[in-house]
Amino acid sequence: MFIAAKNQIRNFQKLVNDFLFGEGHFERLGVFRFLLCGVMFYIACWRQLNVDQYGPNSLIPASQAFDVFSEFYKPYLKLFFWPDTLASTVHWIYIGLLGLATVGLSNRVLMILTWVIAQGFIQRNFSVLFGADVIGTLFLFFLSFTRCNEYFSLRGFFRKKKVVYNPNSWADQLSTVFFRLLQLQLFTIYAYTGFEKLKGQTWWDGTALWTVLVNPQFTSFDLLFLKNFPTFFAIGTFVTIIFEVYFWVMVSIKRTRFLWLCLGVLFHLMIGVLLGLMSFSLVMVSTYVLFSYRANLRQFMEKALPVRLQKLISL
Repeated sequence: MFIAAKNQIRNFQKLVNDFLFGEGHFERLGVFRFLLCGVMFYIACWRQLNVDQYGPNSLIPASQAFDVFSEFYKPYLKLFFWPDTLASTVHWIYIGLLGLATVGLSNRVLMILTWVIAQGFIQRNFSVLFGADVIGTLFLFFLSFTRCNEYFSLRGFFRKKKVVYNPNSWADQLSTVFFRLLQLQLFTIYAYTGFEKLKGQTWWDGTALWTVLVNPQFTSFDLLFLKNFPTFFAIGTFVTIIFEVYFWVMVSIKRTRFLWLCLGVLFHLMIGVLLGLMSFSLVMVSTYVLFSYRANLRQFMEKALPVRLQKLISL
């Protein structure tokens, strides 16, 4: 009996070890880095047109920047270390760092600096930001500790030897741990938003989507004609809750993973088109790469990319 229990403990330890340190996940991390940083680069370029909102002429002085936050969410550290007069310059540096990260020419130190600047701009004027900024910056933090620049990167053109995952390297171990934390973070986001929705009465009576999609302050189109199809809103409301609450379960099961990810893509594309939140939708959908199968992803990229760009994905 003691030997059987000991073997079970060893098997459990092996499962945990394989889960955390089984492989480098370079393919998934590389494509996710390209998608996430690409969207954040796009957002930052558009924000540069209104960078005065973070400068000396901002509606919110730097001394009162934290007053926008509630007490529960108020930051402990002030990360906007630059004076307001240099806001535009620092933002251009931020755009450059995101550009380097997008094409894979960044590193862990530079990506941490990128995250600090991104978080600093969030703190400086939280009132003018959207979910894409907050969620994207959160994922960027986890991504900064991974070896996400090894695949789908311009480094492939200059690399002379293949990159091999070393399970005995602390840097590679750290990368795999934060890869799992990225997945767990997405699970937490969906579960939290799903359970929060259950606190609202409209999510129980099936009218939540109606109150959003017919509100001209939220939607980009006139959808009042859907008032003749109340069943549509009821089904959509309950499907939304089920999708978010059970996302972590269904994606963890191999048989239902593809179905749930496809449902998620459709779900976020509808949000992006109907509510004008395409940047947020692209950030969320980009995380689905983290749940793809390594062989399938690599095979798809090899077929999708021209021969001249094959070095981008060579390991």
